[in-house]
Amino acid sequence: MEQQENFIAIKNNYGFLKHPNENKFEKWAKTQHFSLIELFPTIHKTAICPLDVSINSTWIGGEEEFNNLPFFEEKIEKLQAENPDKIIAGGYLEKRALYTSSLFVRKINDEFDRRNTHLGIDFWLPKNTPIHAIIEGEVVCASVDLEHKGYGGLVILKHTLENFHFYSLYGHLSVKSALKNVIGDVIKKGEKIAELGDANENGDWVPHLHFQIMLTLLEYQNDFPGVAFESEIEFWKNVCPNPNLLFKLEGLSSKNSAF
Repeated sequence: MEQQENFIAIKNNYGFLKHPNENKFEKWAKTQHFSLIELFPTIHKTAICPLDVSINSTWIGGEEEFNNLPFFEEKIEKLQAENPDKIIAGGYLEKRALYTSSLFVRKINDEFDRRNTHLGIDFWLPKNTPIHAIIEGEVVCASVDLEHKGYGGLVILKHTLENFHFYSLYGHLSVKSALKNVIGDVIKKGEKIAELGDANENGDWVPHLHFQIMLTLLEYQNDFPGVAFESEIEFWKNVCPNPNLLFKLEGLSSKNSAF
């Protein structure tokens, strides 16, 4: 069993403990600087166009517009045309209105509690865009989640450093490219992981990469939450630190988004 893998998830009225590797990850990340070209070598872009799709965003509208894929995709394409030298990105800890399937709701004491707080960064890129490893990692998950608003093709890598390890998650991939990976395989830095899928196989989303960092997998094997219940966010943001600690991209937060 990994170091304190079951260190305390959620108990009683959500009593939280920080993961023992949180400070180690942040200290290591301060010494690193990864480029978007390493993650998306065929795109040749190093800057981002920040996009806010939170509940308070006025860029697209409400829940109905978010889940109208042709409309959403047209908006993304227009924004990309206006920013040809940038990758549209954002979303860490955004509270969103677009999670509408039964996977994102529970009932507690006659009240509905929604999973609506996003734990990764979304990079809005065309289908078939290749995703490459920015650091060597072992494949610990290669699965498919075809539920409405699920991950579609999903790959998780384990990265082992000198005195700790962490995980990176790649969601909304094509099924074929995700399943070509085999548990236990090692993907070297710079090697291709998979490709982005379209709405038919990525969980009903406009094509994009959901990129997330985790300090533990808890007890998950073929899945891992990409959004959290708002009431549990203090726990989840400790387990899933900001992926931008690796890239250090200016403007990559919802409060700085242009839209």
